[in-house]
Amino acid sequence: MKQNITSALLALLCLAACTDERVIDRPAFKAASGTELLPVKVEQNREATTLHFHIRCADWRNWKMTGARLEAGGQSFACLQGRILTREGAEVIADEPFEFGKEYERDARRDSVILTFEPLPRGTKAFDFIEENAQSGPWTFRGIRLDNKLYPELLTAYKPRKDDGKPLEPLTLKYGEANATFTMHGDSIKDFGWVGDPSCDPITGDYRVKSTKSDFTCQYSQPVYSAVMPLFIGPKIDAYAFGDQFNMILIPGETLTVDFDPVACLASVMDFAAGKPAHNGYRLGGTIGDLNEVMLDYRRHFILSLMPELPKYDEVKDFLEWRERLWQNIDTLRQGVMKRKDYTRRQKDFLQLRMERAYVRANILCLGLIEWKNNYALPDSALAHLRNTYTLVDPHAKDLQYFRDGRSYYFPLKEEVLPYFEANGLTESEPYKMTKAMVEAKEISDVIKQGRVLPESEIEKAHPYYQRVLREFNDSTRVQLERLQSGAEERKRPTPDVPGDRLLEHIAREHRGKVVFFDLWATWCGPCKRGIEAMEPLKEELEGKDIVFVYLTNESSSMKDWTESVLKIPGLHYRIPTSKWKEIPIPGGIPQYYLYDRQGRRLWEQTGFSSSVLDEIRQQIDHALR
Repeated sequence: MKQNITSALLALLCLAACTDERVIDRPAFKAASGTELLPVKVEQNREATTLHFHIRCADWRNWKMTGARLEAGGQSFACLQGRILTREGAEVIADEPFEFGKEYERDARRDSVILTFEPLPRGTKAFDFIEENAQSGPWTFRGIRLDNKLYPELLTAYKPRKDDGKPLEPLTLKYGEANATFTMHGDSIKDFGWVGDPSCDPITGDYRVKSTKSDFTCQYSQPVYSAVMPLFIGPKIDAYAFGDQFNMILIPGETLTVDFDPVACLASVMDFAAGKPAHNGYRLGGTIGDLNEVMLDYRRHFILSLMPELPKYDEVKDFLEWRERLWQNIDTLRQGVMKRKDYTRRQKDFLQLRMERAYVRANILCLGLIEWKNNYALPDSALAHLRNTYTLVDPHAKDLQYFRDGRSYYFPLKEEVLPYFEANGLTESEPYKMTKAMVEAKEISDVIKQGRVLPESEIEKAHPYYQRVLREFNDSTRVQLERLQSGAEERKRPTPDVPGDRLLEHIAREHRGKVVFFDLWATWCGPCKRGIEAMEPLKEELEGKDIVFVYLTNESSSMKDWTESVLKIPGLHYRIPTSKWKEIPIPGGIPQYYLYDRQGRRLWEQTGFSSSVLDEIRQQIDHALR
């Protein structure tokens, strides 16, 4: 009897040692990438560890989980079961078994998943949640804490900037390299990157970003004519949409260093029970670190589609009242910023410039913004009234301060602002004239992009500031055309003089009696290039058959890269002007494939490339040839 009692006590003690019994609400965690899945509660007892998740993406896209496990102390703990809840407000209206691998359709109400795992060992302070077999591993958390504490900050103590009272001085335009150095603390920088048009030279269209990465540091540089605003992807710094993407200002001759603590960045925007870190998780240095600090602090206010200052159209009676409400809203923001004691005079001046720039762009783009703000649900009568009352003539244009001198060079030169300044008599300022000169230089460049070498007299028509780059682009184009003429002149074809929506049909009929395969691609498109390379063996098999391979790209592919491709890739190559390219009905981006039969009729089309697409291309061509 005593032996049985002793054994039972030992068993109970052993079981008690296996795990703690506790509930942790809103635990702190490290997100490996993204936070569309949020751990909101952890329950531990002797039988299991249960995780409650909120699926943030449930209201805007389909989603699924492929499997899950926990890891702690070198051990792995399997998922035993799961449930998915549907809520109407606070009330649960459906509680169903959760299925791994099933794709759940978007539904803002079905956004709570509860997963039960084998029990964690007693004394576990943190554990990892890992989605199994996920190709991109989007829902992985390294270190969900069980002690209601935040992870310690890895950056040095924050030192407030001292205000020397100096205003934001105007810039002098200088063509050169815009540089930045980004350093991650406690995490690899391998997933850090950038996207968007800023990497494209506005004159030549070439992509000229240079970067080097180590485990924790990224050096970024880009030759530019004025400031540039690349869209970087990295630590989460904002709780709103696109929270892991952020613009920064880079200026030739100026310096910028950014130190990130990704875990602290996440904690600064999350609602953890342990609270928030003392600071936001990043430190900015260099000569323009202070300006970029403003950019990050007020990021949401200047993404036009997210601006809280942007009025809804149903709040006003016409465009004039909408614009006045916008001006008042931005002025309220400005007054609040001016009272901030932690900002220097220079930062406040820059922020006011940023607000004025947002105001002008909102005026220019307002028709689309208002429709977006009203979920594209405005009645036709309201849209008609909006267009009828719309005007760029603005009584507040005279109150704008910083678009009258070189302080506007803290932002990229954008031709979209020209109509506003022309409508309001602001055409005598240097920024207007330099922006206008850039547009004229682009018009000259557009001719060179079409594969024409211009005489020096045409280059000299451009503003002196842009002549050097135009001359270099012109000379480079001459070299590329000479290479094509000597090495692959028969492959390069002129663009037919027909509308873009009839272009493919016209080319196909030029080869009547043969099957024509079209590949719409770009030299900067990775999937496009993989598809071209994978199809080369098939083309060799079909050599001598009645089939023509036609490659179309537009002027976004640099002349140099396109020339290399024409020399290397057998087939007929067309470089389509961007204006005509936009008329081609491409349903879903590139690569885009089309197959036409011997009579010039479209048989098949496909967007995107994969190994299965290659098999289908082979089958479709075989069928067309038969």
